[in-house]
Amino acid sequence: MMTIAAPPGTAFGAVGAGGLALVLTVVLILGVRGRGKQRLRDNGALAVAFLAGTAYRAAGEFWVNAEQVTTQGLTGLGVGGRGPFGELGIGAVCCLLVALVLLAPLTPGRAALLGLVAALVFPTAGVGTIWHVPVSLAAAVLLMIGGGG
Repeated sequence: MMTIAAPPGTAFGAVGAGGLALVLTVVLILGVRGRGKQRLRDNGALAVAFLAGTAYRAAGEFWVNAEQVTTQGLTGLGVGGRGPFGELGIGAVCCLLVALVLLAPLTPGRAALLGLVAALVFPTAGVGTIWHVPVSLAAAVLLMIGGGG
């Protein structure tokens, strides 16, 4: 579990990581469905989903379920060992996610799913990897908003 801490006197008051996870999830659902005043397009849905996934990791509690499902999926693919695709490392999964984001035709729903998965997979690659850069950036954004853990 990652911790995001901020002083309680931030611009939005005391929000907390769980509060941010909740707000970002609602924004993601309503924005992707697009029946309100604003609609999230593919890039917006991807960004909001990545921030939401980062908030899930920080919040723990109920929000850890998304991370557990992702971890089970990676285990099923054989990541970190020998599986149906042979030896598959976490770096390959991260590269695959980036390839899908850049090259696959995305709808807002698909982009949101890829963003959530990326937010939960990238940190498992480790702190010294290139994949940790967007994780750190997302955590910094959440910290500025007031997502204390």
